[in-house]
Amino acid sequence: MPTKNYSVTMSNPVIPFYQPSDKLLVCSKDCYQYDTEGKRYLDFDSGVWCTNLGHSNDRIIRVISDQVMFSIHQGYRFRNKAAEQLSLELLDILGMTGGQSVFLSSGSEAVNLAITLAKRFTGRTKMLKMELSYLSAFGHGQIADSNTDLLTVPMNNQEALMAIDFAQIAAFVFEPGTSFGMVHFPSGEFIGEIVRKCRDNSVLLVADEVTCGFGRTGKWFGFQHYNFIPDMVVTGKALGNGYPVSAVSITAEMAKLFEQNPFRYAQSHQNDPLGCAIGLEVIHTIQDEDLILKANETGEYFRNKLEQLQIKYPEKVKDIRSRGMMLALELLPEINGELINNELFEQGFIVGFRNNVLRFMPPLNLQQKDIDLMIDSLDSLLTA
Repeated sequence: MPTKNYSVTMSNPVIPFYQPSDKLLVCSKDCYQYDTEGKRYLDFDSGVWCTNLGHSNDRIIRVISDQVMFSIHQGYRFRNKAAEQLSLELLDILGMTGGQSVFLSSGSEAVNLAITLAKRFTGRTKMLKMELSYLSAFGHGQIADSNTDLLTVPMNNQEALMAIDFAQIAAFVFEPGTSFGMVHFPSGEFIGEIVRKCRDNSVLLVADEVTCGFGRTGKWFGFQHYNFIPDMVVTGKALGNGYPVSAVSITAEMAKLFEQNPFRYAQSHQNDPLGCAIGLEVIHTIQDEDLILKANETGEYFRNKLEQLQIKYPEKVKDIRSRGMMLALELLPEINGELINNELFEQGFIVGFRNNVLRFMPPLNLQQKDIDLMIDSLDSLLTA
């Protein structure tokens, strides 16, 4: 394990917007993270759903090392080859050839820029999302009482859908799988009806692929499980494999609308060559290592293991949900899921947890033997 000396302070000088454990991280590599005591943790949450290639991936490290020798940051005066090539290749795998992309830093700002574009293109202000979807930490997509332009429809509820006036809506922002909502997937019939209503009422379709993109659900992008092409796609997280880069990609038709009604949007790290070079290598690594096929195979193995636990403990496990390498085990209300999650961490497994649901979104190159280790620990905790 690579090591680095750290001075450990008694109190945490970092603002506690979330509550970490008292463990201090010193190294992240592949599917593992290590603390100051040398303890290894299997990361089944991919560093908050970012490291689809694993932590500190060797190919990404090489690209970073090469790129920093030439240019990290750009400014507004120049174009750069990495950004333009990344846009071309991203649009190609999105099925949006002829469109355009812009590169930012975070998923939240990319979602908000996509919504800004939708409002300008349509002249409307209302946005629609599904229940359990999380769009952004701030702005147009923030879930807040003050954000009255953000409408929510319950997932798979056709009756509630009928009550929505689509003529007032600028865009439907579609998260194809809910990580924040603990892994739920809408039905094809429900999304098909929304798409039809959007097309009939000139409502734009925005796919939010910040958490579902780049192989997470067993396809390049989550929307590809449904039969439509969005007008805009937002990507982030796995695009940088841990490095902060995000994107808004638009179709050729949307690019023409922007050409007719342009506006200035500029922030400090827009189209930076380092982030774009990393994004290119992420795409190439997924292609070269056939990680989407592997995600399907490993995800099926993982699901089967979870289903065996459900069969073994029907009085404790309520539901198993999955698509590719995006999985969840929901416990019955009377089971202390928080205790189980904390015990898993103590035994060296980092797992997402919320509302008595254990969430698993590991790197796509996770080994079956690592799944077996976690399943054995979870089995013993459910037995207790």
